[in-house]
Amino acid sequence: RISQRPGARRASGRTLPRAHGSMGMAKRWNPSAMCEGHTAADRAAWCVENLGMDEQAARERVMGEFPMSFSVGSVWNPNAMCDGSTAAARAQWCMENLGLAEEAARERVMGEFPAVFSAQPQYNPDVLCDGSTASARVNWCKENLGLSEEDARQRVMSEFPAAFGGDGEELGAAALGCASAAAMKLVAVEPADPGDLVWADEFDYTGPPDPAKWTYDIGGHGWGNNELQHYTDRPENAWVADGVLRIKAIREDFGGKQYTSARLVTKGRGDWLYGRIEVRLRAPTGRGTWAAAWMLPTDWEFGDWPNSGEIDIMEHVGHDVGKVHGTVHTEKFNHMKNTQVGRVMPTDVTGWHTYAVEWSPDRIKFILDGQQYHEFTNGGHWKAWPFDRRFHALLNLAVGGAWGGQKGIDEEAFRGDGQVMEVSSVRVYRLK
Repeated sequence: RISQRPGARRASGRTLPRAHGSMGMAKRWNPSAMCEGHTAADRAAWCVENLGMDEQAARERVMGEFPMSFSVGSVWNPNAMCDGSTAAARAQWCMENLGLAEEAARERVMGEFPAVFSAQPQYNPDVLCDGSTASARVNWCKENLGLSEEDARQRVMSEFPAAFGGDGEELGAAALGCASAAAMKLVAVEPADPGDLVWADEFDYTGPPDPAKWTYDIGGHGWGNNELQHYTDRPENAWVADGVLRIKAIREDFGGKQYTSARLVTKGRGDWLYGRIEVRLRAPTGRGTWAAAWMLPTDWEFGDWPNSGEIDIMEHVGHDVGKVHGTVHTEKFNHMKNTQVGRVMPTDVTGWHTYAVEWSPDRIKFILDGQQYHEFTNGGHWKAWPFDRRFHALLNLAVGGAWGGQKGIDEEAFRGDGQVMEVSSVRVYRLK
């Protein structure tokens, strides 16, 4: 029961209605629609109890104050993105945690995110979506994400609503700093020539990571991001077996922190100027995880971070499952200024994928399973392009922090078997 209707504005003792959108919009009553934190049914009941209205008048009042929550023409789309989660995932949460039936859960989600479902786009295989046809993008989703034809079509239509007669913006994803835009164009990239291989770890041994190729960063000082783990060099946190390197984050008290993990570094054992760097891995999805395969400058000739640059081959955070980020940071472009340059790719991170960058004097290409999805070009000055110096590779699994912890930590997920990032190979090729 609502003792005072939240959000209502008062002046001279009168309750003033609020308008949200077109006054001429056709509307349909939905008792589960969310209206600024309360269901439509609760708001209507408040009007009946406190304003002496009959049921129909109360409904009309609520629909008049929150028209976008009742717009006619809403079409359920399980793949529609609703503030970082799919509609299907949100409906599932409502069923599991609120006891709603599936139809009621769908109605609730559509009521909370009316703009996402307000359009009625029609699929057209020939329409262009940022340079590629809809059918080409659908085929990519089917082949690389395992989606059915219908789900692939819905995903493409939700990413490019304007192309199909709908409304809205193309999808992006929250990142550290400003949001990363969704990858809009995929370009096939030739596989690397095995003859150009200059450095590799295939993890075809058992025991600790090869000390001729890897060393450890150790400590628990937050690592510039307020991270919660203490990085160690213990076999409990990093080991090789069955052809796979495993980096494990565990809930345990250690070194003044409540979590441990590992951060492996090739500095002094693998440093490169240009090349194609490939990492084949799969990432955990526990809330609070922050998995990364990335590169830092070896010599820091332009000064401390971000002046000397950073190349994020892949990053994934557990509170935003299925969105992989490829990003660069420089003095001019970095998350402290909300100017970092990155793209996000939808990916089943629990499966094996090859993440790569192809780094040349004039550009850095970001590649996932042989498809280029992002490119950063030389800006002509060290503040925008410090990438003409040596860099080395890092593999780590952080816990929490400024990005990984944005939606809290699922502490239980780090107990027992913990959260594990698995890597089956790291390869570096010279450019032709």
